Amino acid sequence: MLRLYTLFFALTLSITGLSTAAADTPDTIHHQLQVKLSPNEGRLTVSDKLTLPGAVTHFEFYLHQGLNPGIKERGITLTPTARQKSGEIVIQGYRLTSTTPFREVTLSYNGIIQHQLGSIDDDYSSSRKSSPGLISEKGVFLSSGSFWYPVAAEGLVSFDMSVDLPTGWSAVSQGSALDNGNGWSIDSPQDDIYLIAAPYQRYIRQSDIAEAQVYLRRKDPALAKRYLDATEHYLSLYHTLLGPYPYSKFALVENFWESGYGMPSFTLLGPQVIRLPFILHSSYPHEILHNWWGNGVYVDYGSGNWSEGLTSYLADHLIKEQRGKGADYRRSTLQRYTDYVDQQKEFPLVAFKGRHGQVSQAIGYGKTLMLFHMLRMQLGDERFIDGLRRFYRQHRFRSAGYDDLRKSFEQATDESLSQFFQQWTERSGAPALVLSDTKVSPADGGYRLTTKLKQTQSAPPFVLRVPLFIQMEGDTQPLKRQIVMSGRERQIDIALKKRPVRLSVDPGFDLFRKLDPSEIPSSLGQLFGSDRLTIVLPNNAGTEIRADYQQLAEAWAGRSKGIDIVWDSELKQLPKNRTLWIFGRENRFADLFNGLLKDDEFKPAQQSYALTRRHPGNPQLSMGLLHSAAPKALPGLARKLPHYSKYSYVVFEGDRPTNRLKGQWRLSESALTVNLGGKKPVPMIVPAHTPLSKIARRNPVVHTQADNRKKGSAR
Repeated sequence: MLRLYTLFFALTLSITGLSTAAADTPDTIHHQLQVKLSPNEGRLTVSDKLTLPGAVTHFEFYLHQGLNPGIKERGITLTPTARQKSGEIVIQGYRLTSTTPFREVTLSYNGIIQHQLGSIDDDYSSSRKSSPGLISEKGVFLSSGSFWYPVAAEGLVSFDMSVDLPTGWSAVSQGSALDNGNGWSIDSPQDDIYLIAAPYQRYIRQSDIAEAQVYLRRKDPALAKRYLDATEHYLSLYHTLLGPYPYSKFALVENFWESGYGMPSFTLLGPQVIRLPFILHSSYPHEILHNWWGNGVYVDYGSGNWSEGLTSYLADHLIKEQRGKGADYRRSTLQRYTDYVDQQKEFPLVAFKGRHGQVSQAIGYGKTLMLFHMLRMQLGDERFIDGLRRFYRQHRFRSAGYDDLRKSFEQATDESLSQFFQQWTERSGAPALVLSDTKVSPADGGYRLTTKLKQTQSAPPFVLRVPLFIQMEGDTQPLKRQIVMSGRERQIDIALKKRPVRLSVDPGFDLFRKLDPSEIPSSLGQLFGSDRLTIVLPNNAGTEIRADYQQLAEAWAGRSKGIDIVWDSELKQLPKNRTLWIFGRENRFADLFNGLLKDDEFKPAQQSYALTRRHPGNPQLSMGLLHSAAPKALPGLARKLPHYSKYSYVVFEGDRPTNRLKGQWRLSESALTVNLGGKKPVPMIVPAHTPLSKIARRNPVVHTQADNRKKGSAR
C-alpha cells in the first residue's frame, strides 16, 4: 500500500519571519477553516483564518487555480505572483504584504476542484488510479496536493475545521472530531490537511490505546467488526514496540476508487481492497504503522524516504516473521529487486521519494527494508529496538532523515554507524556473491574448511557481514559464522572439530544482494520486470480470443518501447536474447510448457492460467505461457497477474476470474550451497529470528500521562 505524500521540491517559495518559535518546536501555521462542500457542483467555499508562528511583514502561499482568494483585514495587500504546475494541477502563487507586522489573516475563497481519476503505470502490465483532488457526487478527496487550502513552502500546520455537507454525508480528517460532530481538529504539527467526504456508515469502539473507527459506504457490521478488532490488536502491538500512538483515533475509511493511502490517524482503502480477507493482516497493519513512521515522524524528502522501507519491515515483514516465514519474505523482497532492477535503473536510497513503478518500489521499499534488517543483525534485537524508540521519541511530529536515524541508533549502541549508512543509502547497486574452491581436509585431529567468496558485481566491492552456515555430519542444526568482507575476494579458512558436510552462504537471506539465478525460480515478476520482451501471438486461435490477445499485447506494448509483437507463424524459432510471452495454448510454442503442472486441480482446457519456465535457449531469461479459457476472462486475468509477480504459476477459473492455484517451482540447492562430499546430507534447519514483537514484550515502552497528552487531540 502507498503512503500519500505531498512533495514541494518544485516550489521555490520562501517565508520570512516564521522563526520565532522555540528551537525545539517546529514552525506551525494554524488554520481555522470553515468549509462548505457542494459535491454536485464540484465546488468548495472556504473561510480560513491563518495564525502564523510569528509576526511578519510578508507571507507567500499557493492555492489551486481559480479559487480567487480575498482578505478581510485592512492594511494587508494580497497580490498574485507566479503561476506554475504541480503535477497536473495549475497552482497560483500569492503574496501578503503589510507595512506593519501581522500574525493573523483571514482568507475567503471558493471554486471548483474536479480532477478526474487518471492512471499511473507501474510497469507495462499494471496501473493504478489516482487524483490530485476531486469533489464529486461519489465522494471528496482533498489533500495539500490539491492546494485546496493555502499551502506554504515551509512550516507544518495545525487546524480546526468545520465542514458543511449535504444531508447524509460525513467528513473525515486527521485528529479528533469536533464536539458538534461537524468537523475535525488537531493541534500537533502536521504536514498536510486532508478532507475526505462521502455518505458513510460509521462504526466506533474505544480501545485502551485510541478510538477505533470504521467508515463504510454501505452497512456491513460484520466487516466493521473485523477491522475494529484488527485496529485494536495492531495499535497495541506497535504501542508496545515503539512508543505511544500519536493520535486519538484510527479510522478505516472506504474510498470511492481502489486505493491504499495512509494518512495521519486514518487510512483510505478501496472498496474491493477492504473486502479481501488477507488485507486485515497484511496491508492494513502497514497503514496503521504509518502513524509512527511517516505520519508520526515525518520524512525529510531531501535526504530520501526511509519511511516506506521501515514500515514494510515492521509490518509486512514482522507479520511473516511471527508466522516463521521471515526468510521467505526476505527472499521474495530480494527476488523482486533482482527481477526488476538492473544497472541502468539503479539509484541510491537517498534519491527515493515515493513509489512510481516496480523499480522504485523494489528499491525504496525492498532495499530499505533490507537495510533495517541488516542493521538489526549487526546491532542485535534489543539495541535495534532501543534505536527505533529513541528515533521516534526524539523526532515525533518533526521531519527526519537518514542522518537522524543514524544518530539515534548510535546513541543506542555507542558505536559509529557512518560507514554502514553511507554505503547502503548513498551507493546504488547491490553485491552479488559466488563460492569457489571449497575443500575439506583433515587437520590437527579435526578438519579444515577452506573456500573463496567473491563479489561479482561490476561495481566496486561492498563492505559485507556475510552469514555462513556449516552443517556437521549427523547434525541438522548448523554452526553459524559471520565473515566480514571488504574486498573483491575473501579467502576463508575455518578449523572444525567435526566433519562438515554442507556449507551455505546466507541461506536465511539476511544480506541485501542480487540473488543468484539458482536461488530464484522462474516467475511472473521476471516477465513484468523485463524491458526486452517479445509477445508471441497464436495465429490458429479462435477469431474472438485471437483479437483479444492482440488487443492485450498492443496495450502492453503501448506502455513500453521494449516490447515486440509477432505471430507464431512468423517465427522459425524463438529469439534467445529476449524474455518471452507465449499467448494461447493454441500457440505452436505452447508445448514447451507441457508437464509443468500435474496437479489434479489443473484442467488446461477449462481454466485460465499463466505458467513460467526458464528460456530453453538462455537459462538467464524466463518465458511465460498466458492462456485465457474465454474472452471474458482475459481482461480480469491481465489485471490480476501483476499481483502474483513472485509466483511461477497461477491458475484461475470463471469469467471473473477467481484464483484456484498458485505457487513457485521447487528449486534444487543454491549455487551458494556446497555439499562437501559423500551422500547428500540430511536437510539443514536454519534457525528463524525471534520476532521483534516478542522481544519488545519482554521490555515494553514505559508510557506516562505526559505521553498521552502529546497525542494529536482536539484543541
